[in-house]
Amino acid sequence: MDNLELEVINILRELGIPAHIKGYRYIIAAVKYLRKNPNSIYHVIKELYPEAGKSCGEEKVNRVERGIRHAISLASSDDDTWLKVLDRVGPMPNGEFLAALDETIRIKMASNPDKSEGAHP
Repeated sequence: MDNLELEVINILRELGIPAHIKGYRYIIAAVKYLRKNPNSIYHVIKELYPEAGKSCGEEKVNRVERGIRHAISLASSDDDTWLKVLDRVGPMPNGEFLAALDETIRIKMASNPDKSEGAHP
């Protein structure tokens, strides 16, 4: 497990998204793909969902989309938590959530040079 995955997991935990649902894994896979292919945020349905699904063994894009939407819906309903974690009020649409999550992680990792993407703790 690399630092990128740990950052995503920490944020999902802060938001109260449970680890036992499929959407949790899809979000992690989507952010990992998004880090390598930043422009995929503009092609969520055609590129990001299929790649996240592929890495999780899911072929159907609609299941990935629904899983991520379900995970977001289970997150904390407390606006203060969303503001503290993602600097936005949630819940929000999948693409916006993934973009905000990616941006938050980029900022955290840039402000902490010890947490380079591929480095292990």
